[in-house]
Amino acid sequence: MEISMRKILLASTALVAVAGISAANAEISLSGGYDFEYTSVSDDQTDNTTAGENGTSMSSDIDLAASYSTTTDTGLSISVSYDIDGDTGSASIGGDFGTITMDDDNEAMGIGGGDADSVSNMGIVGDNTIAYSGGEAINGGIIAYSNTFGGIEFGIGFGDGGVASDADETSYGVSYSSSVNGADFSIGYASASTGSANDAVASADLNASSLAVDVSVGNISISMARNAQKSDRNDDNASATGTNDLSSTNFGLSYAISDSLTLQAASVAADGTEDGSADYKYDESAYGISYTVASGVSLDISYSDFTQSGGGGNTDVSGSGTTVALGVSF
Repeated sequence: MEISMRKILLASTALVAVAGISAANAEISLSGGYDFEYTSVSDDQTDNTTAGENGTSMSSDIDLAASYSTTTDTGLSISVSYDIDGDTGSASIGGDFGTITMDDDNEAMGIGGGDADSVSNMGIVGDNTIAYSGGEAINGGIIAYSNTFGGIEFGIGFGDGGVASDADETSYGVSYSSSVNGADFSIGYASASTGSANDAVASADLNASSLAVDVSVGNISISMARNAQKSDRNDDNASATGTNDLSSTNFGLSYAISDSLTLQAASVAADGTEDGSADYKYDESAYGISYTVASGVSLDISYSDFTQSGGGGNTDVSGSGTTVALGVSF
């Protein structure tokens, strides 16, 4: 009798476990894809043919992610996402109080900022090092709080430099979105302050901001971003390495010719003080075509024309690059 009861108990436990696994799997979704890229870059620098420099490259990337979401009996909305190939993840808990987001990539607060990078692949510069390409420099922290009132969304994020660094970040963001006469409109602003890593004279802080505007009317989308970042050394030496005061004005445009074909264009105009030199400048014009070959199959062709000059110890360079990307996703 004892053996029979034990068998029944084990069988019941197994059934409960299987049922639990099935229920969990029903709420977990997988997504992923594979991307192949061919890139060709030509510039006014002399290739080191001895080292094999030739201006062309091929690359690929595989992505696999899992996500889970549910609503508890008490009304809390819980979601978890995990980038399997990148071994990173995020989670959020939402309710009437707002939403708490945790992200181990330090991107928990993602409200308000933007780059107006409408072209699928911008910044095609090859092996050239671009000191500042106009992107916003706001991470968002490892934990953030956000809430929404009507069309207004706001958030605050916190990041910690760790036990061996004082480079802690506090970030803020606010955005407003609405629809007027058939046009979808949004405007957002974000800022962040990051302390210097330590008390060394050359250690520098970082203050960054981003203003982004997006307008969509029918098949046309227009975006604009004004990004800025400023770094000051602990010794306030304005002409030394590590001192930066940079800003950029970015524009983006996309036009959906059909459900499967979209034309894209974007520009970046950046300048300011870089590593103590006040003559830094970077300009880029980019164009792209995005085509959906079939469900889950995409083809993107992008072209960038770029010029960098000035700054502290940078190489003045002008050139252009083309990238052809073929992607498969599910």
